[in-house]
Amino acid sequence: MAEFISTFTTGFKEIIQEDFPKRLPGAKIISIYDGLVHYQFAGNSREIEKIIYFNNTFFIFKTIRGKNINFQALVNEVCNSKKYFLINKGTFRVRFSKENQFAKVEKNIAKRAEDDILRNSKLKLDRLSPSTEIWYAVRSEGFAFCGQLLYKREFTEKNLNKGELRPELAYLICCFAEVSKNDVILEPFCGYGAIPFSLAKYFSFSALNVFDIDDAKIQKLKDDGRLKKENIKISCDDAFLLSDIADSSVSLVITDPPWGLFEDVGDISLFYEKMLRSFLRVLKKDGRIVILTARKEEFEKSAEKNGFVIKKSVHTLVNGKKTALYYLEQK
Repeated sequence: MAEFISTFTTGFKEIIQEDFPKRLPGAKIISIYDGLVHYQFAGNSREIEKIIYFNNTFFIFKTIRGKNINFQALVNEVCNSKKYFLINKGTFRVRFSKENQFAKVEKNIAKRAEDDILRNSKLKLDRLSPSTEIWYAVRSEGFAFCGQLLYKREFTEKNLNKGELRPELAYLICCFAEVSKNDVILEPFCGYGAIPFSLAKYFSFSALNVFDIDDAKIQKLKDDGRLKKENIKISCDDAFLLSDIADSSVSLVITDPPWGLFEDVGDISLFYEKMLRSFLRVLKKDGRIVILTARKEEFEKSAEKNGFVIKKSVHTLVNGKKTALYYLEQK
């Protein structure tokens, strides 16, 4: 059975481990690390490309495990093993990666890796603009692999509006929230709609209330066909008031509010306290809050002060900022 490796956003190992087999039936996880999953799959590799949270996906020639693995040892192992190239026409280059950073190697090591590919495939060498890449990667967990890059997600922050949440992160946030078909959900800082779009496409729920104080953004979401469902309500409303939401009617608040780093929200601790008091009014007794923020210290203090307990959290990077995803319940 063919083996593959796919990379994903750091911090979400447990969520990927649970969700991935559901999204790709027939896949069998061999090992999983922070930001990387190694698995077997006998189906059409094009199905892997549909997994929203995968960044790079490789068709694997060789994996090795052990202490102090270096590129010389990895290249030797690969050159001495049998392999075939999934993409066997066009051009290639070899890349070396150590702990998720591209690395330079001695010329004789790189040349041996290139010569091996030239001997065993129809690929031609092009170090500047190839049609495919062969990666040699060494990781800190005592794991290394060589594989052919199949898919690379080209979606970057350049494709997003300023402050817009990446689609794959929105999906992972929804998985972390443990959305159920009976949930009445509130997204009070919907912005450009990443979380509502993910909820509408991948999850079942009883009702979804989509709010923002920016009327232009709300109007754009109202016009978007992806959110035109009977159980989705889109309104312009202040998250501190939530005038359209009845007391004790919401089971899940899931949101990415302003962090006060790119926009002026005043005192961030006061902002969080007003926000949480507003959420407390509309939440059911067993309701929960899932929230993403880079202001971890201020948020944790505000949560404690307003009667919430952090049940679990994920720490990751968003646009280069250290952030946390929190799952809160009332004390």
